[in-house]
Amino acid sequence: MEKNFANNLINFIQNSPCSFLAIKNAIEKLEKAGFENLNNKNKWNLQKNKNYFLTKNDSCLIAFSIGENIETGFKIIGSHTDSPSFMIKPNPEMKSSNFLKLNTEGYGGMIISSWLDRPLSIAGRVILNGENTFKPKVEIIDFKRPIAIIPNLAIHLNRDINSGYKYSKQKELLPLLSLSGDDFNEKGYLKNLLANELKVSAEDILSYELFLYEAEKGSIIGINEEFVSCSRLDDLMMVYNSLEAILQYSKKDNKKGINLIFLADNEEVGSSSSQGADSSLLKDTLKRISLSLFKDEEMFFSCLEKSIAISADLAHCVHPNYPEKHDPTNLPFLGKGVCLKYASNQKYSTTGVCSGIFHNLCKTAHINYQTFVNHSDNPGGSTIGSMIASRLNIPVIDFGVCVLGMHSIRELASVKDIFDCYKLFCTFFNI
Repeated sequence: MEKNFANNLINFIQNSPCSFLAIKNAIEKLEKAGFENLNNKNKWNLQKNKNYFLTKNDSCLIAFSIGENIETGFKIIGSHTDSPSFMIKPNPEMKSSNFLKLNTEGYGGMIISSWLDRPLSIAGRVILNGENTFKPKVEIIDFKRPIAIIPNLAIHLNRDINSGYKYSKQKELLPLLSLSGDDFNEKGYLKNLLANELKVSAEDILSYELFLYEAEKGSIIGINEEFVSCSRLDDLMMVYNSLEAILQYSKKDNKKGINLIFLADNEEVGSSSSQGADSSLLKDTLKRISLSLFKDEEMFFSCLEKSIAISADLAHCVHPNYPEKHDPTNLPFLGKGVCLKYASNQKYSTTGVCSGIFHNLCKTAHINYQTFVNHSDNPGGSTIGSMIASRLNIPVIDFGVCVLGMHSIRELASVKDIFDCYKLFCTFFNI
């Protein structure tokens, strides 16, 4: 069962090379399960024992399942749909030395060297002429084949490459897309390529948001097939696990309370967008749910006081070649359990009370857990947990599954830990 679940996760990630595709695939799963797509422009008339979802910017989604005893509050799992990548700039074509290159910029904090010499593809969304000026048409695109590459400079021409090297994103990390002859006209090449792929007129293309991604599919590896090696585990592992958990919960006959997943965008660049966790989207949605069900704003605040959330992101397991980089007394290992994340600087939102709740959740789910704290000389990253906690004034458990190579083009996780995470989410929603 664990291996089957991991393979399904790999398939989801392969079909979700950017946030737009992740949300598209999530919508397909939700609609197949009978979730109703809410229109934010219309008044909501929500009912008990029904399931709903809404989207924002094609890259963010909130899905929720309403049961009985709705006054008991919200149970929320938050994750994010975006991953570090390279984003294609406007007017990107650059002709150089008989090659056509694309002008790109970095999105998020990737391990740059891991992107070199990898077959890459392109995915994102294309904006087309629509009904009128304020209603353009949106097409989601995925080339699904290797069409670009960022080649290394040979060691014979860069003898310092293995002595520590700082890459220029503007000069040295531009992907090659094609050979170009002397009579090649590069202007508008990408727009024509998009038009051909979508079978539309190039003149109808107004703009695009396109990302590079590794074309090769993830895999289960290891002598005992105990590892998952895959792109974008951060954070599509949590997107998939929380999605599967709410789908499983929605099938129950005796649902209680209001369970919700929040798939936010733009976490890797700070979350400060209308579709990010640092926006008012989640709070506004919870308020609309409360007003529709209770017809009383006071009950919204009452429900928040009874609510709890999990911020679901990844954590760093002990790297066997760099054990000195980790906290000396909190050493999470791959395959030894999920992680509870602490930070005194509040980059992680776990409190003592959250810790106690998490302990009992894991006990009920019959899974092991470990603790993660950054080495005091390495401040580490942050998550959406503190943003949710500060905006909603509710306890938020900062939780993760530990991996190796976070923010590499290919990250490494444990098959067992991935499934234990799913079991934890199911337990969270079902008790």
